[in-house]
Amino acid sequence: MLVLFFASCVSNNENKTDSSDIRIVDGKEHVLTKAEKLEDYILALDSSDVNSVSKATAKFKELFEDKEDTLMNDQGVSIILDYLDKVSLYANRNVFDDKTNYESLVGIEFDGGKKSVPSELESVYKAINSNGFRVRQSEGMFSLQQNPFYLQEQFYPYISSNFEIYLQQLGKENMEGYAEDAAIAIPYQSLVQRVIWWEDFSKATQNTVVGEEAKEQYNRYFTTLTIGMDNTPAIESEQIAAYFQDAYNYLEDFAPQSQTYQRLKNYIALLESEKIDSAKALVPGILNEQ
Repeated sequence: MLVLFFASCVSNNENKTDSSDIRIVDGKEHVLTKAEKLEDYILALDSSDVNSVSKATAKFKELFEDKEDTLMNDQGVSIILDYLDKVSLYANRNVFDDKTNYESLVGIEFDGGKKSVPSELESVYKAINSNGFRVRQSEGMFSLQQNPFYLQEQFYPYISSNFEIYLQQLGKENMEGYAEDAAIAIPYQSLVQRVIWWEDFSKATQNTVVGEEAKEQYNRYFTTLTIGMDNTPAIESEQIAAYFQDAYNYLEDFAPQSQTYQRLKNYIALLESEKIDSAKALVPGILNEQ
């Protein structure tokens, strides 16, 4: 939630607010917050240019000099994370050449410095790494993925302890993986554990910036636990898939009192009774629950 600061009268000897930092909202002057200024700056950047991330990071540090104001800083970092996601979608075509093999760069940050960057890829890797990304390979294609080490180096000094925990969990999951070729790539125990971790963390941080981000992560994982993915569906040949039968059994043992299990309990019972059509009919309501 943004904290609003309103313009106040100042003497001629005091610094006046730059007119470019003022908006008229409902007929009243509103002085832009740091987060709003960052948003305005980022809107003018080219999201298809990977180098724009370092520009956004520099602007963040210019605006958020006060490292004590962690609540506002969390808002700024949240904006940066959203921008990283946007660049990871739109900058791929400008970073990767279809004729070049970038496999030697995959996972290089997690290899403890044992792998070296090939000389012919040094410039492209420098652009990728210095702008907060790492190289990911899936279905034979290369793409950009957030680099947790960049986030740690650039933003940990500014953020709240809860936001730091949030980024650490994202980094852990980043390293462990999640899905490949539209299929779940982690054991069913890991999927269930992630769902419950995000449920608990989002509840513990509700009504905060990081709580909103955590709720989004929970919803993504919960959706996967409910219906699966294209190549790992929860229902196969009109019956519950083995992966999900194991996952639901584990969920009942691991967190029977969780909101997740309570939301899924009737759905699971229908699947196990082979009442597939009835189970499918519950899905929209389950996914729309808050």
